[in-house]
Amino acid sequence: MIVDDEDSILNAFKRILADENYDVHVANSGLEGLNKLRSATKPYSIIISDQRMPEMSGVQFFSKAKEIFPDAIRILLTGYADSDAIIEAINKGGVHLYFTKPWHEEEILLHIKQSLSKVEILAENKRLVELIREKNKELTELNKALEQKALEKTNDLLIQTEKLKESYQKSQIIMDGIVRTLSKIIETRDPYTAGHEDQVAKIACKIAREMKLPEEQISFIHIAATLHDIGKICVPSEILTKPSALNNLEKAIIKTHCKVANDVLANIEFPYPVAEVIYQHHERLDGSGYPRGLRGNEIALEARIIGVADVIDAMASYRPYRPALGVDAAIEEIVKYRGITYDPDVVDACLTVYKKTARTLIETNHRTVN
Repeated sequence: MIVDDEDSILNAFKRILADENYDVHVANSGLEGLNKLRSATKPYSIIISDQRMPEMSGVQFFSKAKEIFPDAIRILLTGYADSDAIIEAINKGGVHLYFTKPWHEEEILLHIKQSLSKVEILAENKRLVELIREKNKELTELNKALEQKALEKTNDLLIQTEKLKESYQKSQIIMDGIVRTLSKIIETRDPYTAGHEDQVAKIACKIAREMKLPEEQISFIHIAATLHDIGKICVPSEILTKPSALNNLEKAIIKTHCKVANDVLANIEFPYPVAEVIYQHHERLDGSGYPRGLRGNEIALEARIIGVADVIDAMASYRPYRPALGVDAAIEEIVKYRGITYDPDVVDACLTVYKKTARTLIETNHRTVN
């Protein structure tokens, strides 16, 4: 659906999408758009709206539209002067992309195609989540059955135990599938950081093991680290791949990815508080981090570990706006701010791992880091 009070814009979109075999609906106002959404017989995959319209702005429209079709990709059309509106649209309207006028037809068409692919991936992820819920229900029922069978023959108990084990293994496989699917979404958004999530997860788990944390907690850290940048699905690709320094607006948009991640993951029934830890991974001990300015022990240990691992890999790896700085520079950074922004115990464990791994720390199968 495209919502705009200018017929010329609506006609332009119809022309751009004419050859793509898409089912395109248009509306001349936010109110008309909401009425069409409420009366729709099937869900919309993409909703595009102008920001400046009479009666209802794009932000107001999207804040209501996401309640009707929360899984739809929302794209805002705006001007450079609407920087505050862009931030508000991301935070309140759940906007995934924005385009500034005048926009290029080829670019819009490309992003629409990418967004449709993203919708398909998210739909598959939703299916996997439902499978997890079904398996969790089976586990609960089997647990009850085990309690009832506790006084019966040992053989019957062993059979039920084996079924419980098989059901748990299936749930674990589905959970791994969800994590891989979400990780794939991240990599498709930013090819320059492909493999970053995997590297951060490996570094974080090495640090956690050096700190003698339980394996269950390390598994939790691995999942959270693998998904720590999932919120960047709502950051425009041109910002993620920009070959020069970001301006203040672009930095503000990047910083929304922690909250977006929390919103995306909050409804997935992980066995650990994955969403909250990812929400915190850019917080710092002295309160200088974001998005909530948490301090010290207000920040979960898992988030403090992932935060250090993230800095190590990010500094050591190539980015469009700078060459790789190398592992040594990354180590100097965390040592310099040990006890200030980074947890001293986490830094010490990282240094020990660094020395044990012959000063490499990061696997170099696909990127130059030293």
